[in-house]
Amino acid sequence: MRGKHLGRWGRAVAVALGVGLAAAQPAPAAAQPAPAAAQPAETAEQPLSASLTGMAKAEHGAGAALYKEGDYVGALARFERAYELSRDPRVLWNVAACQKNLRRYAKMLATLRRIETESGDALSPRDRKDIAELVQAAGAFVSHLEVTASEPGATVFVDDEPVGTTPLAAPVPIDIGERRVRVSKPGFVDVVRREKVVGGGSVAVAARLERAVHRGRLAITAGPDDLIAVDGKVVGKGRWEGPVPSGTRALRVTGPGKTPHEAEVLVRDDERRRIDVTLERAPERGGADRWLWIGGGAAIFAGAIVAGALLFEPGRPAEQGSLGTVPLGFGGRR
Repeated sequence: MRGKHLGRWGRAVAVALGVGLAAAQPAPAAAQPAPAAAQPAETAEQPLSASLTGMAKAEHGAGAALYKEGDYVGALARFERAYELSRDPRVLWNVAACQKNLRRYAKMLATLRRIETESGDALSPRDRKDIAELVQAAGAFVSHLEVTASEPGATVFVDDEPVGTTPLAAPVPIDIGERRVRVSKPGFVDVVRREKVVGGGSVAVAARLERAVHRGRLAITAGPDDLIAVDGKVVGKGRWEGPVPSGTRALRVTGPGKTPHEAEVLVRDDERRRIDVTLERAPERGGADRWLWIGGGAAIFAGAIVAGALLFEPGRPAEQGSLGTVPLGFGGRR
């Protein structure tokens, strides 16, 4: 649209915006024509419905229909899409009208400034005057948020929408009403404030970010003489409870004459994990019992030794051996 003035088309929408702001609430849908239909018939320039083409024209037409029905959320999405496709700054007037009716005054101010920036010499002096008056009128419904944070690089959210990174380059316009301000940075605990915002003023939020500590508690109960170790470090005897970093912890419980207990224990943030450990008595060292504790293979090996002794004992027949029928790999039976 460079080289053309928005003229009375822009002023028609500006009037609709200004009337709504003066009333401090959106007018009924029936009393507000769609912005695209608000242009005077005598205007010398081509209306949007005629100058837009393709999908941009279709999206704009759908937005105008939704606006007429009072569906400002749907109309806003369609108008924004029409602008993306056409880059015609006149569509932004329609975007601003939807934002006003949704009481998104801070966004409406940003859209009006985009109209100024992107229209260039397409804006007449009267258009610029209309924008200035609208910006001034909307100021009663907007305050400016100032955030000071102890950490740079933290993201500032207003009602869960990001509005900047600390340190903010400039105060951020926010709408009147109760707003939720959150300052967040990875590795730190979020700072959250609820602010009741009145128009035409400023809101200051000081955010001191504390490093996030991810830990839980581990409570271990064992025998009175059992030693308790967590992550390779002895922490107690018989019973122990204390804070540990979140995640998987290595637990080992040992006691005199008992088989050690080893396990991996998952501890979640702010969780108290309780573990009861009862150690089994360890098998005696040496003798046949020792072989039997080791496993089946060792038990067979022990049997083989007994069979060999029976086979080669002087003066005693091999048939009398109770294990004499077991085939031996080292050739004991012939």
